[in-house]
Amino acid sequence: MNKCNVIFDIDGVIVDSEQLHFDVLLDVLADVSGEQVSAQIRDIQPQQLIGLSLTETLNEVGLPSSMHKSITEKIISRYQEKLSAHYLRPGITDLIAVLQQNGTNFGFVSTAPRNVCLANLSLLELHEQPALISGDDVERTKPFPDPYLAMLKLKEMDIRQTLVIEDTDLGIAAAKQAGIPWIYAWPHALSGAEQYGQASSVIRKLTDIPQFSEISANIEQ
Repeated sequence: MNKCNVIFDIDGVIVDSEQLHFDVLLDVLADVSGEQVSAQIRDIQPQQLIGLSLTETLNEVGLPSSMHKSITEKIISRYQEKLSAHYLRPGITDLIAVLQQNGTNFGFVSTAPRNVCLANLSLLELHEQPALISGDDVERTKPFPDPYLAMLKLKEMDIRQTLVIEDTDLGIAAAKQAGIPWIYAWPHALSGAEQYGQASSVIRKLTDIPQFSEISANIEQ
């Protein structure tokens, strides 16, 4: 495998969790917010919320800021209850196992709260604590470059040898602004509204990434 650093987005890349996030949001709002908020989110589609932080999502659905803290806690708790290995995307576990074996420098970047990120990453059963920049760790998250710049610094990555795997235009814009040369878009079922105009390439499977072509036999798709 060509020597490179790899930065993964989490929701939509490690786990196919976008629909789960939306379903949990609807469940919690129905439980605690009454008909007023339910009416406001009736016409919102999950595609509209992809890539947003949880705070941005709650603003998007019109939830008063006074309710954010209690709703956030309920959403995170219920999401963790429903999460399972079923949501891992094809080939991702195999790829990360190979990266670990090869000593590849890699990390994870997300707009989600840190405890949500760690719940998702626990499905990978990593050998050590993952290198993670979550939405809690930066003042400005995607589409600003701050999360990717923080990861480059944290893992001392040579930007010239770094690639990113993303599923949203917001994330791709962040990586692009950070100056990362190779940015691969990996669509999923809810990616229909994404344009991917700034991506280096749109892939169908992980082994479409040239840097991973030599390990294709080790990655079950």
